Amino acid sequence: MTGAEVLIESLRVNGIRHVFGIPSTHTLEFYRALGQTTGIEHVTTSHEQGAAFMADGYARATGQPGVCLITTGPGVTNAATAIAEAYSDSIPVLCITSHIPSEDIGRGRGHSHELRSQEQVLEGITDRSDLILAPGRIADAVHEAFRRFRTGRPRPACLAIPVDVQEMATAAVVPPPPEDDPPAPDEEGLRKAVALLESAERPGMLVGGGAIGAAEEIVLLADQIDAPVVTTLNGKGVIPTGHDLAASLAFYRSAARFLEKCDVVLAVGTELSPADFWIGPLRLGGKLIQVDIDPGQIGVNHQVDLALVGDARAAVTFMVGAARPESRHGRRRAAGVRAAAHDEASVLGHPYQPWISALRQAMPDESILSLDVAMVAGFGAFPYYDLPGPRTWMNPSGLATLGYALPAAIGAKIACPELPVAALVGDGGFMFTMSELMVAAQHRLPIPFVIWNDRAFGEIHRLMLERGFEPMATDLHVPDLATLAAAYGAAYARADEPEDLAVAVESALAADRPTLVEVPAWS
Repeated sequence: MTGAEVLIESLRVNGIRHVFGIPSTHTLEFYRALGQTTGIEHVTTSHEQGAAFMADGYARATGQPGVCLITTGPGVTNAATAIAEAYSDSIPVLCITSHIPSEDIGRGRGHSHELRSQEQVLEGITDRSDLILAPGRIADAVHEAFRRFRTGRPRPACLAIPVDVQEMATAAVVPPPPEDDPPAPDEEGLRKAVALLESAERPGMLVGGGAIGAAEEIVLLADQIDAPVVTTLNGKGVIPTGHDLAASLAFYRSAARFLEKCDVVLAVGTELSPADFWIGPLRLGGKLIQVDIDPGQIGVNHQVDLALVGDARAAVTFMVGAARPESRHGRRRAAGVRAAAHDEASVLGHPYQPWISALRQAMPDESILSLDVAMVAGFGAFPYYDLPGPRTWMNPSGLATLGYALPAAIGAKIACPELPVAALVGDGGFMFTMSELMVAAQHRLPIPFVIWNDRAFGEIHRLMLERGFEPMATDLHVPDLATLAAAYGAAYARADEPEDLAVAVESALAADRPTLVEVPAWS
């Protein structure tokens, strides 16, 4: 096989069924190999950033790695924002990129697409960046990337394969991938955790995106020890919104104050980061048990009384089996946090609540919502969009980049064609990646893209007013969205009232193509 054929076969044996990317002069051999392989579908995007965002959405919807295939140089820099977002939110994205001829790397000879140092660009936005200079190393490198996704913190990895290495023949074969389970925390530490939780009078739980794979066990443990559950944005949906022990999102002051008054807090799969607590650092008055698969994350943002390094599901499963059931007034305490958080949310969120309720009404219980950084998301969907469980919510929490929602929704729909998928985006964020509407139209994906159109970067406009100066540089010239939809071969609907939005979304989910649903928020 050639190096390129080894790469594609290595992806196939690791279970990859879709690859997002754009062909290039430097990736021709990758595409030759793809064309000779059955079982992997290539999705052509309009921009490398869209390809990486789609791989991110694919991974969040399934829990399996998403793969993007990009070219040397500008392909890497184009995709960099999306890869960095996946890094920030711990999403398993594998980026395959080409490179200039191996003998010229680092010599500055001026090849087409040549960066001064592609390796340094990738090093800052990936967990692992591997330059492969021999075709016999490719299969092992792919297997190692997937092993790290399974057994550690699943941040992006990149494999760069020079054009000459893609063409080289090799006698190497592609072995089956190893079967490795994530490590379980130390059992002695787990027993100490159970003892701490059982001794607590006011226990609380804080769960993040790292707990998604343990959602069922989290709910069982919360019931068993009668502990209210606060979630980060990435953890939203780990406990169903309607559960009696679902307290609030972490960034509300009431949720943070609740955690600070608990005598024991069990934090699972969360950094306890500034992005999780918008009001400032968390200052717990009780003991903190932190469960995280990344040992480097333990204690970074708060002093820890008991550290448990390992898989969240294994840790919580042990606690469920060992902890004694006991009533601690958890439901009453959770209801108090919910009520206080609702009052907080309503200060800025009340104009958005009817719209979010209409969107939730139109979307089936088992569905996926992809969001962008916009006021309608932060003040509306965050507090008011109910979730039945995990992997139903995709939000760029850490890097908080614009342009995420549209391509991520496409990646999720391609990954889970049986599930309804919608995107909620502001007009500014929509225009960052609106060219990917081409992909949704080409694949006839029935995705409603709900666009909150206030003809401005509305949150920045609001913050400028809040800081006491006249807003500048925030007004937007938004194209006519009905004309834009028609140009792409998409449908269009306008929602002047929340009831219109519900009807439009229901119709869009039943259509044979994507639909732009415009909410004219300026009127």
